[in-house]
Amino acid sequence: MYDFVHKQKRVAQIILALLILPFAFFGMESYFQGGGRETHVAEVAGEKILQRDFDRRLREQQDRMREALGAQARPEMFEGAEFRTAVLEGMIQERLLQRAADASGLRVSDAQLQGVIAGQPEFQENGTFSLARYQSLLRTAGMSETMYQERVRTELALSQVQAAFTAGTIIPASVVDRLVRVIDQQREASQLVVSPEAFLKQVTLEAGAVQKFYEANRKEFEIPEQVRVEYLALSQAALAARLTVTPQEVREYFDQNAAQFRGAEERQASHILIRLPAGADEKARATARERAAAIAEQLKKAPQTFAEVARKSSEDPGSAAQGGDLGFFARGTMLKAFDQAVFSMKPGEIAGPVESEAGFHVIRLAGVRGEAGPGFDQVRSKVEEELRRSRASRRFAELAESFTNTVFEQSDTLKPAADQLNQPVQTSGWFSRQGGDMPKGSNDRLVSAVFADDVLRDKRNTAAIEVAPGVLMAARVVEVKPAGLRPLAEVSEALEKRLRFQRASELAIDEGRKRLADLRAGKDVGGGWSAPQLLSRQKPGSLPEAALRQVFRADASKLPAYAGVEQPGGGYLLLRVSRVVESRGIDPNARAGFARQAYQLASQEEVGAYITALRAGAKVRLTPAAVERPQ
Repeated sequence: MYDFVHKQKRVAQIILALLILPFAFFGMESYFQGGGRETHVAEVAGEKILQRDFDRRLREQQDRMREALGAQARPEMFEGAEFRTAVLEGMIQERLLQRAADASGLRVSDAQLQGVIAGQPEFQENGTFSLARYQSLLRTAGMSETMYQERVRTELALSQVQAAFTAGTIIPASVVDRLVRVIDQQREASQLVVSPEAFLKQVTLEAGAVQKFYEANRKEFEIPEQVRVEYLALSQAALAARLTVTPQEVREYFDQNAAQFRGAEERQASHILIRLPAGADEKARATARERAAAIAEQLKKAPQTFAEVARKSSEDPGSAAQGGDLGFFARGTMLKAFDQAVFSMKPGEIAGPVESEAGFHVIRLAGVRGEAGPGFDQVRSKVEEELRRSRASRRFAELAESFTNTVFEQSDTLKPAADQLNQPVQTSGWFSRQGGDMPKGSNDRLVSAVFADDVLRDKRNTAAIEVAPGVLMAARVVEVKPAGLRPLAEVSEALEKRLRFQRASELAIDEGRKRLADLRAGKDVGGGWSAPQLLSRQKPGSLPEAALRQVFRADASKLPAYAGVEQPGGGYLLLRVSRVVESRGIDPNARAGFARQAYQLASQEEVGAYITALRAGAKVRLTPAAVERPQ
């Protein structure tokens, strides 16, 4: 049940991260530089936020978001006014908190500052602060020591301002218990759909309704600008497929790389461990060694008892119960001394004592495998594939530079590059920025490049763009279809169906609301109810989120209780709550976790409310078009 709370917490955290961008993400050096007559994007109580500082902060946040999202990142996520507004809002709120810290006399001592910086892992080597590493990383980041120290000092002061409010946040136990019970509650509900299809025969559109809708919503029927392109791809996989290798070359490659295809040697060993405590003196070490030596001598005389002795004497809890058996493992898997001993033994041999970081071992080598490996005939196809891949990789590297240079230097045609690759230029169908018959294998980067002004207007080649690992692609626009408007005749039939369905849906909603009123008045509205389902906030069954909320909002003091909700696809959904199942108990560990999450959410609310109050008391002004994307 606590998944629900966790999800809500994440939503709150993401929103807070956008509104109050984490101070640790960004430099604060802009606070210590004069504004002069430079362009600014906002003023907070007379203090300017400079355009160049905003642009730098925006780039930093865009880079971090791209890194976090990886392949899911899209340019439109970071270029809109909404994203830019969130970044600026974060900078404004930082200034508000800075003013509050100054007004409160909050200061960070040099000792505190030194302690925080010395404790940051990125400045440490072997767990100890390294001045050389500290200075090197700051130089790499383009920051002076003074600049960085002021940044950290400011961040610490701001965190103290926030801590003053979050530290006083209290969530009463009774509130936590009540919330847990509410979230854990289950309700049995049935559904009755009032469908638009049942009202279609009652709908008659007035004359000119389709034309009127079309004229009022022309933007909806716009056709975006479209293009057709020629394109050319350099693919490592395609190069590998075209390569010819002889049987003799395959055999030679196998002989040269036999270990790669035969697999690594593995050994199966058992051991008995006599542990040596950390910091043990020489006397303890000698005692442990003598005990291991005695066990080794005993087992060399009676090797068949190794498993029995291991179960009784080994101090390795992971293997003692299995008679000391460690299974098969490759060279380099175990501790160095243990590994060297095992891979120098013969099958059946018992060795020891062998000292490692863990203590003293008595070892028996049970078996060896993998040293012979499969023969050439067994791995021939794999060897050929690897040989092709290896040669294709080298050939790809050779061609990539010349391909890149050719499409750039002879930018009005792809033919020279095609001749160079000895493959034909391909042609796409029509596509827009939003999609369509795009070049096979293309990605968003290539599409963005195709619609760049110089490529689109002058019909020049795009750069050679990596659309996938081992694949470069370049394209050139050959035909442009300007943005336009779909004619009414083309869309009128679909529009008429759509408008009739909308009107039918309105009738269905009116009927649904009427039936809901009748049900709440105790009247019978007929059958058609689905079988009842037991639902919870975490297990909504087939119900959409909006309907689930209505089920749990319904007044269950008298059952059955009724609720209703408009359906996203049209029509109305009636809901009947017939039973309520209360939480049977609260798991203490889960309750503690929920209490922590509730505290974090409440603390975030406190900080947000405080910042709102600070803003109300300060004069904040945005310059015109402060967050508009530059053209």
